[in-house]
Amino acid sequence: MRIRLLTLLAVLALFATACGGSDEAEVAADASEATPAVTATPAPAVEAEPEPTAEPEPTAEPEPEPTAEPEPEPTDEPESADDDATTVASGCGNSIAPGASPQTFESEGRERTFQLLVPTNYDPMTPTPVVLNWHGLGSDGPQQLGFSDYTPVANRETFLVVAPTGIPGPGDDRNSWELDDSDPTRDDLVLFDDLMNMLTSALCIDESRVYTTGMSNGGYFSSVLVCEAADRIAAAASVAALHHADDCEPSRPVPYIGFHGTDDTTVPYFGGGGSSLLPEGVTIELFEPAIPDEFAEFAADFGCDAEPEESTIGEDVTKYDYQNCAVEMTFYGIEDAGHTWPGSAISLAISEGFGLGVTTDDISATEVSWEFFSRHSLTD
Repeated sequence: MRIRLLTLLAVLALFATACGGSDEAEVAADASEATPAVTATPAPAVEAEPEPTAEPEPTAEPEPEPTAEPEPEPTDEPESADDDATTVASGCGNSIAPGASPQTFESEGRERTFQLLVPTNYDPMTPTPVVLNWHGLGSDGPQQLGFSDYTPVANRETFLVVAPTGIPGPGDDRNSWELDDSDPTRDDLVLFDDLMNMLTSALCIDESRVYTTGMSNGGYFSSVLVCEAADRIAAAASVAALHHADDCEPSRPVPYIGFHGTDDTTVPYFGGGGSSLLPEGVTIELFEPAIPDEFAEFAADFGCDAEPEESTIGEDVTKYDYQNCAVEMTFYGIEDAGHTWPGSAISLAISEGFGLGVTTDDISATEVSWEFFSRHSLTD
């Protein structure tokens, strides 16, 4: 069950200008040196030493010795200390150099790629949190990593960032994420599972602390994962797009935050169905509801009070904290901001020139999302 659109092609057409990569973003994402590919390297087998053979003592009637219980054979599986222990991935012990690098894996019979950021103090024996970072339509993983600027935060706080690259849908040549099940050529929920399984086998990740975020088409896909992958996602953040599907039934409440500009004309804050990238008078169903109303539907799912508590941050940002929820739920409305990533250096430099509108520097979606993520795990 995923978002039902009037037409997938209409949705894809909306983001070509707004979410396509820029040269500045690509340069920022590719600035780090390439590192070796992630591979799951099995530990070398250890042969057991033969036990010494004891010669029988020369006694006529030896007394029988008590039978000793056999000791359990050693295994490679990590021990679980208690119910609150982190979930240790099988890839612990595999080394990889810090920095940003392109990686590949297989899903649905085709090779897929992602940009991997390994923090400077990554320890291959310490389970490490992961932030999945989904790009907008027409962009790719390296550009999204640069645009969202998670690198300094990841190095400071020690978490991995995985920025996958989508593939085009039917009738389009731009990378995207599937928002419903109408595309017979792919299933991006299968891709998500395949990616997670590969990361678990190749890296030392904390499976209880996997988070999702994304921009525009990637923000929509994060809201799909809240609905469809709550058993593997500890918390979520969407920037410049989110949607609550009518059939959304998460298997558990997922802590969630959203960021959206009130002057976003690509994915309109107040809804109405239109977009600055569509011909005048043309609308699509996905853009009909107002973004704050879509977030409020998630809050209702998770037992929150209907009216959030409001506060202000700087001159531009209104924070809506939902009360009495099963999990933490917060939405940030950004006055006069456009289709941008709040606080991003690249977004601040280029967004207005690309017709995406104003970017606020009163709040950083990257810093705030990590602070939010760091408070949550699947073992909460």
